[in-house]
Parts: sequence; structure tokens; C-alpha cells
Amino acid sequence: MIQPVASLLRALSFLSRFPALPEAFRGGPHPLAADAPAFPVVGLIVGLLPALLLLLAMAAGLAPFIAALLALALMVASTGALHEDGLGDTADGLFGHAGKDRALAIMKDSRIGTYGLLALAFALLLRIALLAEVATASPLAAACALLAAASASRGGMGLLWSSLPSARPDGIADSLGRPTRRQGLWSLALGTASGVLLGLPTAGFGGVALAAAISAGVYLWFRSVLRRRLGGQTGDTLGACQQLLDIAILLGLALGSG
Repeated sequence: MIQPVASLLRALSFLSRFPALPEAFRGGPHPLAADAPAFPVVGLIVGLLPALLLLLAMAAGLAPFIAALLALALMVASTGALHEDGLGDTADGLFGHAGKDRALAIMKDSRIGTYGLLALAFALLLRIALLAEVATASPLAAACALLAAASASRGGMGLLWSSLPSARPDGIADSLGRPTRRQGLWSLALGTASGVLLGLPTAGFGGVALAAAISAGVYLWFRSVLRRRLGGQTGDTLGACQQLLDIAILLGLALGSG
């Protein structure tokens, strides 16, 4: 199997509910970190059916909010709520005043706390509302915005993974390796390219620039928080990064499309 295709299939099987093809894992081991450049393409794949559902729901006469809700529900189902789980655990661990060891222990606990529940609720509501805002002006623009955010946010996730050491040596992210700087930059480049190409029909150059500025600010802020509080990244924080960037990109595109 051609290496880029195998890399994409491995990343897709890990970051979504899509079944894995055994041929992609032959000749292993294959640490997921090396497949980071494929993350933005995974975002496009898992976002395709939700984007189509949004268009069909709007064509059937459903309100933009309901159409956006259905689309994002399908997106969450497609990924198994992998990134949402990371956001909830990260919020539980980082909110409050717990030290590093305590924060990591909280994040490892499968139970969800108040901070995690609120973070998930607000994040999902924001994504639905922002997508519905774009859909009010143009269903096709909203479908493009969904795909742009899904791809570019996963590109940023790959960059974060490559730019910080593991905060938990025995964690899942650490066991999967760590992307090289070059792999992280490729992840960012492909995500950015997809975001720009899909964002332009949604919000034009101004909206794309606004989305890029907001998401860059969110990324740098979150990265600084992780360095200060945890000394690095974990699998949960990578998922949280994807969710935060998704919201930031949708916010910029929604503002630009208004």
C-alpha cells in the first residue's frame, strides 16, 4: 500500500469510528505520531457526511439551528466523541488551582466533573450556534465552514503535539510517539490550506483572516497554559486543542460572513 494512503487510513481509524484496514498496519509498528500530517485530511473525511446532512436538512426546510445540531451530532458520532472527551477531562484538570500531579490525576479519571460538563455544554452550543449563524445566510457556506474548521483544527492539534513534550510519560499520547517538528508543520500547513480554500466561499478574505487571527491567538494561549500548568501535552489536551480551534475558526468565519 502507498505510504501516504496507509498513513491516512491509520489516522482515520484512530481519530474516528471508521473501521481500520489491516493492510495499513502491516510492517509495523506504526506510531500514530508519524501520521500527524494526515490529521487535516481526516477532518475533511469525518466532516463530509455531517456537511451533507446539514445541506439536506436545510433543503428539507428545517431551521438552521436544528440543521447545525443534526450535523454536529453526526460529527460527534463519527469520531466517538474522542475530542469532546479530551475537552471535558482537560477542563476538569486545569480549572481550579490543582498542581500538576493532581491535575493529571483528575484528567485521567474517567468520571466527569462540573468544569468538564460545563465546558462540553458551552463548546457544543457555541459550535451549533456559530454554524447556524452561517447557515442562515447560506447553507453551502455553512457546509464549507464545517469542513474548514474540522480540517484546520486537526492541523493545529498536530502542531501542538509536535511542539510540546509529554506531560505524562505513561499516557496514551506518549505511547503513540511524538511528531517531529517537520511533521507538525506539515499538519499545520495542510490544515491551513484546507481552511483557507474552504473558508473563502464562506466569509471571503476578511473572514478567513479573522478566523486565522482568532485561532492563532487561542492556540498560543492554550499552549502557554499547558506549558505553565502541566509542562507539556497529553492526549486529553490534544483533543481539547482541536475543540477550541474548531470554535475559534467557526467564530471568525461567522463574523466574516455576517
